[in-house]
Amino acid sequence: MPSIKRSTILAVIVSLVMLTGVLTMPVAVLADYGFSSLYWGSRGEDVLNLQRDLTGLGFNTYGVDGVFGVKTYNAVTAFQEANQIPATGTVGPITKSKLESLTGQIHTVQIGDTLYKIALRYGTSVTALKKYNGIYTDIIYPGMKLMVADNSNSGMGHNASSKVELADWWKIVDQVFARGDVATVTDVSTGITFRVIRSGGTNHADCQPLTAADTAKMKQAYGGSWSWNRRAIIVSIDGHRFAASQNGTPHGNQTIYNNNFPGHFCMHFLNSRTHETNWVDTAHQAAVSQAARYQ
Repeated sequence: MPSIKRSTILAVIVSLVMLTGVLTMPVAVLADYGFSSLYWGSRGEDVLNLQRDLTGLGFNTYGVDGVFGVKTYNAVTAFQEANQIPATGTVGPITKSKLESLTGQIHTVQIGDTLYKIALRYGTSVTALKKYNGIYTDIIYPGMKLMVADNSNSGMGHNASSKVELADWWKIVDQVFARGDVATVTDVSTGITFRVIRSGGTNHADCQPLTAADTAKMKQAYGGSWSWNRRAIIVSIDGHRFAASQNGTPHGNQTIYNNNFPGHFCMHFLNSRTHETNWVDTAHQAAVSQAARYQ
């Protein structure tokens, strides 16, 4: 009889532990986005948090206003596709959990804090803080919670310059952005960011998106279709932000085979040249100049 009681008690304890885990895990995971699914027409702080985090991850909602409309829907489906989640446009537990795992850390504003001090502490910029949190003023207050993006892969450290550099390909960029280096690309027009690796190139950089998620972001910047059109971009690596231009059609050789990008694309900088014709592409140089004006 005692053994039966002990086994019964043990079974109850195990059941409670398992049940507690099932009930409490989603609380931490889903708290930022509420406990109900978010979808087209949803409104409120949960949607605002969703928009802020999607935009910070490179899936631009073109506004952080707490209203789930067409632009937020498009950002959600793009995020789901990039992370192998069914692209339903509804933000349920799976999508929330993935967002939670990818977003940055939260800083609670203290007395004496300024955006500049917070940016310096986390190795980011005031502009990035404002954009990531959807705020348009320098005024912050104690108790306010700010999301701070994870810049570990951006190439932007504590001593990084915020100025966009119009740097010569031959004298500077080719040495800093060497073959095999990973950099973060920011599309000037959309603000979408993604990582690339320089896999080759002599007259300019031949690059590939680092992962399938990076490919999805790059394709999103191109409006969902690959194109040879030149786009102004900023390339962040080793504390530099280089003005650059890229085209968006996969072609030629590839070294990564699981990133959904069958080939490489070309990235040009000041005075770089085409490979076969060895001439300075005026369209690329115009886009480089456009990127250099972005601050």
